[in-house]
Amino acid sequence: MRALRLFGVIAVLLATGAARAENRFAFVVGNDAYRNVTQLQKAVNDSRAVGRSLQQLGFRVTQGENLAWRDFVEKFSIFENSIQPGDTAFLFYSGHGVEIDGANYLIPVDAPRVAPEQQSLLKDVSISTDNLIQRLKARGTRTQIIVLDACRENPFRQAGGRSVGGARGLAGASLPGGVFMIYSAGVGEVALDRLSDSDANPNSVFTRSFLPLLENPDNSLIAVAKQTRAAVKSLAGSIGQTQSPAYYDEIDGEIFLAKGSTSSSLPPPVVLPPPTTDTQAAIRSDLPPSPTPASPDRDFIFPDSDRIRLTRDMLAGLSAAQLRIARNEIFARRGRYFRDPVLAQYFSRFNWYRPYAWDVPLNAVEQANVALIGSFER
Repeated sequence: MRALRLFGVIAVLLATGAARAENRFAFVVGNDAYRNVTQLQKAVNDSRAVGRSLQQLGFRVTQGENLAWRDFVEKFSIFENSIQPGDTAFLFYSGHGVEIDGANYLIPVDAPRVAPEQQSLLKDVSISTDNLIQRLKARGTRTQIIVLDACRENPFRQAGGRSVGGARGLAGASLPGGVFMIYSAGVGEVALDRLSDSDANPNSVFTRSFLPLLENPDNSLIAVAKQTRAAVKSLAGSIGQTQSPAYYDEIDGEIFLAKGSTSSSLPPPVVLPPPTTDTQAAIRSDLPPSPTPASPDRDFIFPDSDRIRLTRDMLAGLSAAQLRIARNEIFARRGRYFRDPVLAQYFSRFNWYRPYAWDVPLNAVEQANVALIGSFER
């Protein structure tokens, strides 16, 4: 009876979660360690700060640092395939970028130093922002937010001669509906990596201004863009430079990311309430108790499921709820986040649970154990 009661609680919570108006996914990249062109100092720090912020705003974050071309396209492909129609996608990139023939390209860390006559080669070994936007659009995204802190000096510029791409900055954007884009500088401007060589702030001039405004629940995206522009202009002006972030808005209504809702005609997402006292009692009644210092193995239904293959006899007699926990504790031990509030609440009791990602790697033993437990749950 306890197992059936808990199963009913889980089913209700999962059904409520399925009614959410959207899921939020973010692809966040920072490139500092360029092999053949000028290295940067703040891009990786920027991506880490943005990733942390977006996680707090409810995004599943796919993070990348110092990505070569192949790493970038493979990681983006995984991110892209996680998106379903109606989702919100947030793309943040900090690093080098150039404008070529009116289009913008993000530069991976292994891009070669090219000569002026090799412009087509640079296109082939770089990442087209237009292509990224169209691919996400094809997945049915409701909203795309593209943030490019990539308007730095063209790293391929040659003194006294013709260069590959524009001399500085990125090209203006022509966007499909449902896309909001903000550049760290205006067209033809250079974004400052730092205010001076003694600038101790870990983030670029743009990102240090942008993040606190994005996290303010009273700010719509447009308000974030306008206030960021004012803050960056002021900082750049303090050292005699000009930097005025540009934004392009093709979204109907206003988006308030920190509130988790919109003011458009679309319904806001459903917010799951915290489990009630009755729900908590149901969880406790059918699952292992919280650990005590004297019995650390009580953290797990199967303490060795990361090293020892489970058997069918070991699973016999477990309730549906216990099987579910046994399967998910394998992922939890690896640091996986859980959207299900029952699972999130259960694993958050344990000191060993340190979530850091939505997708975590499993070894061969763990994969076999997940498959076996799953066969019992069906």
